[in-house]
Amino acid sequence: MPVLVDMVSYRYEDAVLTVGLAPPVAIGGWNIRYQVSHRFGGSSGLITKSAASGYGGGVSGITVTNSGQGIFNIAINGAYTSGLEYGNYAYAIERLDSGNRSVLSEGHLQLLQGIG
Repeated sequence: MPVLVDMVSYRYEDAVLTVGLAPPVAIGGWNIRYQVSHRFGGSSGLITKSAASGYGGGVSGITVTNSGQGIFNIAINGAYTSGLEYGNYAYAIERLDSGNRSVLSEGHLQLLQGIG
């Protein structure tokens, strides 16, 4: 069952979401996707970040910080939120491997009005 976690951020500002799987699970070789949409189960991703097996070093915005313990960071640059209206969005973090599609975490991203 996925862990429900709500996140608060401001438009135009950078944010980092740190995810730690409980119980700790080795995530080496996993394909992980973070997707923000208007609602849960939405088909269009307003913000999408992914880390393919072997590419968890921040290239796409997801950085695996401890592969053996299942800890990784998701960086959301202010440029990604600049085109969104402030309000509530749904997000999901999924494992997408051959034979595996499971939701690791999901929740609401509350986007507050930024300065810009």
